[in-house]
Amino acid sequence: MTRNYSDRAYETLRERIINGGLRPSAPLDIHRIASEFEMSITPVRDAIKRLEADGLVEVIPRSGTFVRHFTLQDLIRGYELVEALDGMAGYLLAERVAAGDVDGQELERLLTPLVDGMEENLERDQARIWAELDGQFHQIIFDMSENTLIASSYYSVRDQMKSVLSFISPIYVDRANSVREHRLIIAAIAAGDSEKARNLCQDHRNLVRQILKKLLLQM
Repeated sequence: MTRNYSDRAYETLRERIINGGLRPSAPLDIHRIASEFEMSITPVRDAIKRLEADGLVEVIPRSGTFVRHFTLQDLIRGYELVEALDGMAGYLLAERVAAGDVDGQELERLLTPLVDGMEENLERDQARIWAELDGQFHQIIFDMSENTLIASSYYSVRDQMKSVLSFISPIYVDRANSVREHRLIIAAIAAGDSEKARNLCQDHRNLVRQILKKLLLQM
């Protein structure tokens, strides 16, 4: 039963952090949260420990527990990692298609509706939906690459990247161009062209990294 409560507290707090309901540096009062969620403090404490392990929460000695504030430099470093991981995941999945382990047409039918959905949600006030579909798209590629080490490394920073997209997508990302890039990625992977898939996946992530670097220079 405690585990069920802990899971519920974890998922709720995680969702609030990723979607901006809990802002960076916001304090997390275990007793207040437990009262809101109508549970004891034990599952809430367990949930916060998991969020700390995810890198979304930080405990500052003699000060308290807070939603982690990511600097632009932190986010740039995260995207340096994601860029490399994404390129390799695309490469490996295209290799699997070329080897006949994955049906390219089936993969195309799986990924294309997500990109179609992104194209239907290009407006600024639809950026959160767009970002969620983008996340699903890339998660499928990582899951189907069949390299658990690469996938787990990506998942370790995925939520941080989600928080980045929720911040920069509405203002800075050319979402229509990103949709075109997603379609090119699908075509390369479905054709089994591993090198092209790698380059496209890396270039796709590099655009966001360059946006972050420009923002850092403007500070």
